[in-house]
Amino acid sequence: MKPNYYGTPIRISHRTGPRYAIWIKRIIITVILIAAVLAGLLQIRSPRPAGTDAPPESFSSARAMEKVEMIAREPHPSGSSAHAQVRDYIIAELEHLGLHPEIQEANVAPGVSKRYSGKLENIVVRIPGTNSSKPLMLAAHYDSVATAPGAADDGSGVAAMLETARALQASSPLKNDLILLMTDGEEHGMLGAKAFVSEHPWAGDVGLVLNFEARGNKGPSFMFETSDQNGWIIREFTRAAPSPVAYSLIYNLYKLMPNDTDLTKFKEGGMPGLNFAFGVGLNAYHTELDTAANLDPSSLQHQGDYMLNLARHFGNQDLNQVQQQDRVYFNTIGWSMISYPKSWIPWFTGLAVLLFIATVWHGIYARRVQWMGLVGGLFVSLLTLVVIYGINTLLWGLLRSGISEDRYQQILMDPQVSVYYLAGSLLVTLLLAILIVRVGSRFIRSENIWLGAMTLWLLLCVGTSIYLPGGSYVFTWPLVFSLIGLNLLFFMEEEARGWLSTLFAVPGFVLLTPICYLIYYLLTLNMAGALMVIAALAFSLIFPLFCRPRKAHRDIFG
Repeated sequence: MKPNYYGTPIRISHRTGPRYAIWIKRIIITVILIAAVLAGLLQIRSPRPAGTDAPPESFSSARAMEKVEMIAREPHPSGSSAHAQVRDYIIAELEHLGLHPEIQEANVAPGVSKRYSGKLENIVVRIPGTNSSKPLMLAAHYDSVATAPGAADDGSGVAAMLETARALQASSPLKNDLILLMTDGEEHGMLGAKAFVSEHPWAGDVGLVLNFEARGNKGPSFMFETSDQNGWIIREFTRAAPSPVAYSLIYNLYKLMPNDTDLTKFKEGGMPGLNFAFGVGLNAYHTELDTAANLDPSSLQHQGDYMLNLARHFGNQDLNQVQQQDRVYFNTIGWSMISYPKSWIPWFTGLAVLLFIATVWHGIYARRVQWMGLVGGLFVSLLTLVVIYGINTLLWGLLRSGISEDRYQQILMDPQVSVYYLAGSLLVTLLLAILIVRVGSRFIRSENIWLGAMTLWLLLCVGTSIYLPGGSYVFTWPLVFSLIGLNLLFFMEEEARGWLSTLFAVPGFVLLTPICYLIYYLLTLNMAGALMVIAALAFSLIFPLFCRPRKAHRDIFG
């Protein structure tokens, strides 16, 4: 090894040591990485369902499931006789709780909507508070598509609202008025929500709305959308939700997509709010599989826990002024969340840039980094992403052309089948990354490869800070931690690169694992190329682990 200005580097490991020590080291590194992935997966889980013996003031998915079974006995699209039966059932349940539901009728004239014309019937209840600032509104739609019984979409939201109303009636009253809104015509273009916003006299009173949806029949419930100027709402949400799962990256990406829910109409009407949905089990979405028997009780419990706890929290807050500077927010370990104001992003990005510059200077000063080597390391990182995207896209194209379309859709939509294809794609991605880095390390020393990968992360950090601020955390914090590890390596032998890159990659794996999970379940493996690029970015944090021993370098690029 070349001498540096620090004299003899700290000796961490010896390649001449017993072979079993090398294997122990590899096992420990593997365990650390698996633990980081599992820590990331712990963020995205549902609470345990509560039985019918749960205390009366708490939410019970078992009690709510009884209501789902009644609501989702058969498809009940707007205007159908089955839909009228569901309407009557909901009204009877509300009256049984001592409430006084009203029907808001609205007519959709022919030509106004391409999907539906006729009468709509929103179900509305207002529960008076003891000293109301502005009303809190809970919303879900009670119509289904014609092809599905609608247990998850959105019988789960309506049943959760009925169970929440029961639990609230069994406990102390709220300060704020509480409006329960079950909209009609959501599946035809949010027609009921639009009618409520434009025609109902209570619409102008609402201080905050919580909307509940579903795009599958299982999995954790995500808070996936907020209104603008969400700072206060997010801060209170993280305090009150018992098992929050939320990422500002998802909200930023959702705003770029054409998808809409009832909350879209509420926001257009000036109502601030939050949107919740679970989305695993896409094969049940709008199909005959969307039954009560197939609905995950844990998902229903998650929706209900949100609804009841947030109703109690926001129902006792002053809702006159809820708008505040947007915040970045994300889960860390389990249901623990971090959030900070959007105005802090430039400072954190600046920190990452300064640390990167200091790391380059440190590496050059220690004679462990060369400019051409850094460029070579960046090239290796970019080449890895391009090859991984191309190979995975090609393989999935070949798979689709070699099987029937029905079988291909089953692979995409059925989690019990797709998980094996996901594992195969991840294995291909890992092997490609190891191969490319292994070859590249014949000509470029590991420190340059590591710093080259960090250059790519720096570009992504700066880019997201400007164009996708809610997602900047995904690149900022893994970059900062890995740069710290790289600086420590300059004081040590090159053989320490595996340990250091692994330890300081843990935050990156914790943050990127749920992103991969979301892409996999919400966008399916039809996006395998893009998904594997995200996985490759995580692997780039441990590129030094894939490098050849120092003696194998030819040092063409330093």
